[in-house]
Amino acid sequence: MATKVIVIGDVNGRLSEVFGKVAALHAKNNFGFAIVAGNLFKDIAGSNDADQAEIQKLLDGQTDVPLTTYFALGHTALPTSVVERLIATGGGKSTPAGDELMDDYTASYRDKDVESAADFKNADILVTSDWPKDITHGSAIAKDKVNAPPSAVESIGNLCSSLKPRYHFSTSESFFEREPFQHEGPAPRHITRFLSLAPFGNADKQKWIYAFALEPSVAPPDTAPMGTTPSPLTAKKRKLPDQQESFDHHRFSNGASASNDNYHHNRRGGNNKRRKLPPPLPQQCYFCLSNPNCETHMIASLGTDVYLATAKGPLSTAQTFAPHLDFPSNILIIPLNHAPTMAAIPEADNARAASLLEMQKYRDALHQMVAAKSRGEDQNGKAKLGAVTWEISRAGGVHLHWQFLPVTTDFIVRGLVEAGFEVEAENLDYPKFVKSASEKARAMEGDYFHVMIWTEDMQRGIVLPLDQSFRFDLQFGRRVMGKLLGLEERTNWRDCAQTKAEEDADANAFKAAFKQFDFSLDD
Repeated sequence: MATKVIVIGDVNGRLSEVFGKVAALHAKNNFGFAIVAGNLFKDIAGSNDADQAEIQKLLDGQTDVPLTTYFALGHTALPTSVVERLIATGGGKSTPAGDELMDDYTASYRDKDVESAADFKNADILVTSDWPKDITHGSAIAKDKVNAPPSAVESIGNLCSSLKPRYHFSTSESFFEREPFQHEGPAPRHITRFLSLAPFGNADKQKWIYAFALEPSVAPPDTAPMGTTPSPLTAKKRKLPDQQESFDHHRFSNGASASNDNYHHNRRGGNNKRRKLPPPLPQQCYFCLSNPNCETHMIASLGTDVYLATAKGPLSTAQTFAPHLDFPSNILIIPLNHAPTMAAIPEADNARAASLLEMQKYRDALHQMVAAKSRGEDQNGKAKLGAVTWEISRAGGVHLHWQFLPVTTDFIVRGLVEAGFEVEAENLDYPKFVKSASEKARAMEGDYFHVMIWTEDMQRGIVLPLDQSFRFDLQFGRRVMGKLLGLEERTNWRDCAQTKAEEDADANAFKAAFKQFDFSLDD
């Protein structure tokens, strides 16, 4: 059974802040355990009275650590009071290596220590304070992301090659996630994902926390994930076998998902009967952080109950809303809870109301960003961009989300957006959209498609009731907006595929523009 794991970079003594944020995420995701991959405590030489008070709160049990947490020594020695507590309560102790004795709880190691660790053979998770030597070789991502790699050690690379971990974590001043790489050996070959987390509270808001699902000792996949490279840790370079996607590529797919609307043929006996696929579980859902294949590089903001992500294969381009916005601006607002509808989110701990409130809060923040960026130099003038947000809510769906897209205010004021949805529904012989408050409330008691239209001066919503009398196109919202924006050739997200470097660039550009409106960054 898969276990959800959360990994943290350098805490540097900010214990209450970090564990407070972890507690909020743990309440929603029920993680099995946490790992602090970097420095848990601040360097003793730079600590002050406040840092010492934080340590004492932890030792006195006054800091709420919400789940079992493992930590590495990182690069800083443990505070004296912590070492004394460990000794007094029978904590772990380093083992002599050869004839040389090492200090208890030292923050250093030797190559022979690393070599002895290789005897453990295969591993699920490896945590090292230093990077393995040559880890950036053969990485297109590293060319854009890593200018000056942290200290890299050859013995760490040898250890990774010996253990063949599924995940290898380290820390650095900036976040770095390398493409997966495949180790040499007989098929199926082991695959490692190397991630280096930034420190908590870093000035550039780089990612300091990472969540994934782990099923211990699971066999390596038969097919390598897209983008996998040969191991950079071995001298012999080879080509990988042909790669194909091992699961319906619906991650951030704007509605095209492995839900009950996707079918495949049962070919036994030449029978072409179609049967429905069951909806994916959280560990299979590309919107869930517990899925190891969740494309976290596209996550732009992580709140308490909701996160923002840039859309995969975005409808718009970096030029669509120029000169106001220089990135596609096709954004997804996604609750952390795995549920097909808002009504399906549990009411326990006020989860449903909290999720809806934060989704609305994120949408409002996006509205503020779009208005501010399109107002121009005249801050008293009118914004030139508004926005459209749409939602597909169906009990047979996978993971609820809202899709956000800017649009010129002229389109909205002239009624072109609303008319576009109504005309397309009529062309497809769908029911009519309802607009009155009572009709919308009644329609939203069942399955529905909801369009939220906004400018600084107005906002309205229209709702299309969904039922079994017709087959609803999951790309309907994207199809309508594509026609309005002259982007019909981009209706299918698969036709707009980007490289990971391009996705990174779009996500970073959006984060930079959204930074001043991102309430999740508030301390």
